Amino acid sequence: MLDRKKNDYYFTIFLNLVRATYMYLEKDWDNEAQVCGISYAQQHCLWLLHIQDGLTLTELGNIAVWNKSTTSALVSRLQKKKLVEKRRQKGTNVIRIYLTKEGWKKIEESINTKECIEFMGLFKDHKEEEVVEILSFLKRIYDEVSKDKNSDFNRFINEYSENLLKIERGPIV
Repeated sequence: MLDRKKNDYYFTIFLNLVRATYMYLEKDWDNEAQVCGISYAQQHCLWLLHIQDGLTLTELGNIAVWNKSTTSALVSRLQKKKLVEKRRQKGTNVIRIYLTKEGWKKIEESINTKECIEFMGLFKDHKEEEVVEILSFLKRIYDEVSKDKNSDFNRFINEYSENLLKIERGPIV
């Protein structure tokens, strides 16, 4: 158990490292997505639907950790680009968002660029055990911070992300 002074010290370092890491990743992600004429947020939306097509606006926002207005605006822009469509679930008032044929093509195009392969290759030179250990630690921290408030995100991390292992793709170089 850490005393207050050491806890504050480590927490400050952790908080700043996590924030700086994400800021650099976000900048690189935006540069990578621009190659295909979309923003990183639009690519993230397409990527989430690529993994779990047919999400509601609320589910999509929860998984991406966006507020409702941000999610709605992103989906509207992607609809205008004809990359996603909304469909009412039969017999209900539930509206789900799906990739269109153009959306499927765009996500495949965007994740197969040289820039994307380099961007997503962060772990390629690390041992799998190291990656699993880092991700397990981050998940434990997330669980402590979120206090299980976001069941859509948790389900996505725990279940839907496994769909990635089923997608056939060439090797990351």
